[in-house]
Amino acid sequence: MRIKLVLLSTLLASCSYLSSPVLSPYKMDIRQGNYVTPEMREKLKLGMSKHQVRYVLGTPMVSDAFHGNRWDYIYRLEQRGEVIEKQHLTLYFDKDNLVRMDEGGQPVQAMPVMAQQPAVPATVASQPPQPVAKADPAADVLRSVQAWAAAWSAKDMRGYLAAYAPDYKPQGTSRGAWEKQRMERISKPRVIEVGLSEVNIGMQDGGRATVTFAQRYRSDLYRDDARKTLQLEKVGESWLIVSEQVAK
Repeated sequence: MRIKLVLLSTLLASCSYLSSPVLSPYKMDIRQGNYVTPEMREKLKLGMSKHQVRYVLGTPMVSDAFHGNRWDYIYRLEQRGEVIEKQHLTLYFDKDNLVRMDEGGQPVQAMPVMAQQPAVPATVASQPPQPVAKADPAADVLRSVQAWAAAWSAKDMRGYLAAYAPDYKPQGTSRGAWEKQRMERISKPRVIEVGLSEVNIGMQDGGRATVTFAQRYRSDLYRDDARKTLQLEKVGESWLIVSEQVAK
C-alpha cells in the first residue's frame, strides 16, 4: 500500500510539472499583407491609373474580382501571439483611375496627378526656372525588389510571378515547370515571411541593375538564410527580374 501511495504522488507531481508555464509553446513573429510606408503613400495621387498604383504599392492583398473598383492593402504584425501593428488602406477607382482613398475607415486627402500650380508673383516671375529633380533609378529598383518580397510573403502568386521578366529562364528547368514548382512551394505553408537586409544596388548602362542582399526566409514548415543576386532589366516602366542566383 505504501508503494502505491509513493507511485501516485510521483505521478501527480509529474502532471503538475507538465502543466507549468515553463513549457509554453514558442510563438514566431508573423507578418502578413502589404506594408505601405509613408513614402509610398505620399506618391499616391488621385487620377492615377491602376497600373501606376500597382507600380507604387505593389499588388493588393485583397482584390475582389466582382468589385474591381476597390483594392485593399492590409498589413498586420504579430509578436508572441499579439497584434502590435496593423494597416488597412482602401483605394477606390472609377474605371481605371484612382478617385478616393480611406485608411482605417477614415478618408485620406491626396493631391490630383495634374494639380494646378499656384500663380507666380510678379516679383519672382523673371527668376530662372529651378532645375527639376531627376528620377532615381536605384530607388525604383529597390521598390521593385521590395514588392517582389512582399508578394512572396503575402503568398500572392500573381504579383510574385509578375516580378519576373517574360524571357526569364530558370536554371536547369523550363519556365512552365519552374512556375508550377514555385506555386506548390509558396501555397503549401500557412505563413511565409521573407526579409531582406544588406541590400546593395549596382546600376549598369542599358537599363540593367544588379541587386545583392541577405535573404531571411521563415515559414511554419521551413527556415532558411541565404545570399541572393538578382539581375533586373527595365521593361517599359517596370524593373523585372531576368536572372536569380543563390549562394548559401
